[in-house]
Amino acid sequence: MASPSKSKKTKPATAGKSATLHHRMTAIRRELDGLRAQHGAADLFTATLEELDAVRDEIADATDAMLTACEAIQDTADAIAAKTKERGTKSKLQKINQQTGDIFEACSFQDLTGQRISNISRTVSAVGNTFAGVSKVAGGKSAPRILAKGKCINRIDGDITLEGPQINGPAISQADIDSFFD
Repeated sequence: MASPSKSKKTKPATAGKSATLHHRMTAIRRELDGLRAQHGAADLFTATLEELDAVRDEIADATDAMLTACEAIQDTADAIAAKTKERGTKSKLQKINQQTGDIFEACSFQDLTGQRISNISRTVSAVGNTFAGVSKVAGGKSAPRILAKGKCINRIDGDITLEGPQINGPAISQADIDSFFD
């Protein structure tokens, strides 16, 4: 039979390990909960995916606008070239068509950026799913919440809250922004 002094030594060691484990789990829960951010009804990962989708869409829209403008420029240059006989003018119009062709080629960046943004979105989604699983296992809160003070990215400059480009349209009109510079 174990002496009473030996059993007393075992209990405090086990209790200490249990307290340390409890302390670590509490710290993990706090850190996991601290990673959450309220962004409307979305959590940090959903908000990030929405931002990436918005970037991809804006790049695609801008590229389409550039391609449409280049097509119009080429059509106009072709129409003028068909009606002129002057060699200098035809040569300049041909140069315009070549340069708009260069713009067409340069717009291939949109496909590459779209692919890269899709890869990043898949990674963010995977990290978000892993985070949700770890948070659930650690007993963290499942609902998104505002980041604790000091845990979030600084989005305040002086008295102005920095919101960045808005996904569903501007929060402030461009005229309002321009008025700061008047």
